[in-house]
Amino acid sequence: MLFSNLRGGIGKTSLAFNLSFLANNALIVDTCPQGNLSYFFNKDYQLSPSLSVNDILRPYFLPGFGFATNTSQYIAETNKFFEGKNNYFIKSSNELYILPSQMANALVQARTIMGSAQEEMIDKMLYSLKSEIQKEKQIINADKCLIDTSPFFSGATHLAWHATDALIIPVRTDQQSINSLRLLLDILTNPNSEFRRTPTSDNHTPKIQMIVLTHCGWSTVAGARNIPNQQTKMFLKEIYNLIARQISLFTTSNPANHIVMLDDFLGSGRMSTAQSKPILCMNSGETMYINRVKTSVNESVYKIQNELKFIHNSIW
Repeated sequence: MLFSNLRGGIGKTSLAFNLSFLANNALIVDTCPQGNLSYFFNKDYQLSPSLSVNDILRPYFLPGFGFATNTSQYIAETNKFFEGKNNYFIKSSNELYILPSQMANALVQARTIMGSAQEEMIDKMLYSLKSEIQKEKQIINADKCLIDTSPFFSGATHLAWHATDALIIPVRTDQQSINSLRLLLDILTNPNSEFRRTPTSDNHTPKIQMIVLTHCGWSTVAGARNIPNQQTKMFLKEIYNLIARQISLFTTSNPANHIVMLDDFLGSGRMSTAQSKPILCMNSGETMYINRVKTSVNESVYKIQNELKFIHNSIW
């Protein structure tokens, strides 16, 4: 399962972190060079001797490097909230910023090869992350995988799209996020896009399973419990129409099956980030100071927890 959107700050990493807590027997892969998800699992991940996503991908694009084994870290060793869960993660690296140029050079060289060998070499590169994930899942006995991605398509995000069959796309309730969703749909379909220009031999394209509309607002009219406010309704309609026009990219033929609404995490989200603590572990009334400002968890945390559980139950 892959979290992707070509814009930052819309909830990809927050969703990946909280849904990884709900999962069990899971491998979580951080392909974003910023490494925020890796930090939530292990604040000292950069000092850890374990190998990164970049390490496991390097041999596919730079000949001469050996292939890695046993690359993942047991999350419970560095994040106490994951105790009792058979969950592991493969950490990020800031070296992923240069992966796009390495991939581009390797693909150019592959295209100079004649015959079926060219197809095999391109497949090996584009399916490199998928191959490494499959190997690691067998080692740790995992039956699930969650992949967090960067806001940029080139490089590890490109490989992540080929490593999954299902996308989860967080979309914030603002026009810029709607525009980034349009861009993502275009990359999936446009024959001139980076994704389409160099296809795999089987023309693999992931389907979209869910669009999660984040930071939703609700009507304050008396008796209008759980009814979206006018701004949220406007974005819901626009997303629905986008899905309807591109329904072949989705896993079912009904646009309504693919939209899930998620509240703004507010104080719960800030405290979750500050403590590397899943929102599912929080209770109303908890407080802490963040940058000298007192932050609290209110009753809305229980609604958010139910929304996260619904997403979890819908994707597995």
